[in-house]
Amino acid sequence: MKIFKKATLVFAALLLSLLSVPQSKAQTSSNAAAVTMSFAVVSSITITASPSNIVFNPTDSRHATASAPIAVTTSWNLAVGGGNVFTVAYFSTNTAAMTDGTLNIPTSKVFASINSGTATACTRVDVNVAAANPGGICPEIFAGIGVTAQGTHTDNILLSLSSAIDFPVANYAGTITLSAQAT
Repeated sequence: MKIFKKATLVFAALLLSLLSVPQSKAQTSSNAAAVTMSFAVVSSITITASPSNIVFNPTDSRHATASAPIAVTTSWNLAVGGGNVFTVAYFSTNTAAMTDGTLNIPTSKVFASINSGTATACTRVDVNVAAANPGGICPEIFAGIGVTAQGTHTDNILLSLSSAIDFPVANYAGTITLSAQAT
């Protein structure tokens, strides 16, 4: 029993000595360092089109339809919502949407159907286009009025050719430009 009392006293003394550790043995912390961060996101608008080339398949000597519709995706990240986003397709000149170098197919003979709508000649001049002096403009592909600040929109444009007279025999080539603009 004496040994038990002595052991208890020694244990109590050790416990008390541990509780009264001087401040000099406490944990030490460093100063706080601050790092300034910045991240700039600028407004953007992009457009993709697929496929990248099409072939016109004649239905007769006066009409042809594109081998596939063109899927046009417009994506935007704007500073604020409520603005407008316009997507259009146009040619560089009205007189030669397609040419063989001598013979031309004018934009008045190129028709565009947007999302299976009515095919309309690419002769518009009254829509928003990012190019300085475009030629014939097709019917507007997308007119997003009051859009949210971030968004994506996909449309299909099916091109066709139509003429009151036979197209002259030739190998024609041309480029249609797709463009998007935020206002």
